Amino acid sequence: MKCFLLIITSIVFIISCGSDDIPEPGETKPNYFPDTIGSQWIYRNADGNEWTREITNRNNTQDNTYHTFINNPSITKTDNDLLEPTSFRVTQTQLLLDISNKINRYIQTELPKSVQDDFTGLEIDVITESISYPELVYLHFPLSTNLHWDVLDVEIQGNIILQNLTLLHIPFETIIKIAAKVKGQSLIETPAGSFEDTYQIEYQMDTTHKIFSDEDSSIQINSIWFTPHVGIVKIEDNNGISELVEYTLK
Repeated sequence: MKCFLLIITSIVFIISCGSDDIPEPGETKPNYFPDTIGSQWIYRNADGNEWTREITNRNNTQDNTYHTFINNPSITKTDNDLLEPTSFRVTQTQLLLDISNKINRYIQTELPKSVQDDFTGLEIDVITESISYPELVYLHFPLSTNLHWDVLDVEIQGNIILQNLTLLHIPFETIIKIAAKVKGQSLIETPAGSFEDTYQIEYQMDTTHKIFSDEDSSIQINSIWFTPHVGIVKIEDNNGISELVEYTLK
């Protein structure tokens, strides 16, 4: 009987000691790109125009899960559209954008513009060689000041076809390189409020078109501000500055 009581006493003692050692919940990692369906962000540009960005869908592929953004009204498609998130997925260390359709549209619209003065009055078509486009590395976690990474490095080759005649073709090569760097962390004020611990990330896009012996290069720099558990709160690009006005996170 004494042995039995000793065992019971020992068990109670162990339990009572363990009750003081309940592990504290781990610190939540900052989420700089909330991805819950139904979440909305309203932005206003320097002209006073507003648009809403909303997560509307989740698509499961064989290997990955992608989320879809829509903008209302639709944002005018420009050469910086590669940095406009529409279809994306998140891993433990990266936020990746699916940009295959965007690059195809870029080649089909921007390249003919660069040569249209040389072939005035002729019908121009662009055919590219088959290529597997990489995903664009929009964010790299964890964010820290002076962190930098390669966002995109892609080379596209193909031919410009004149008058739908394959014999009248001009070979071309387009190289797109984007690099990102965290410029700093600070408090930022927008119409939607004050946001602490906001990271400013600068994206530099270098684009080179090579046609025959001609080479045309351009550099474009965008800055985007990310706030933990809120998302993008400010954008600065060739179109000016856009700021977050209101947001709803589901």
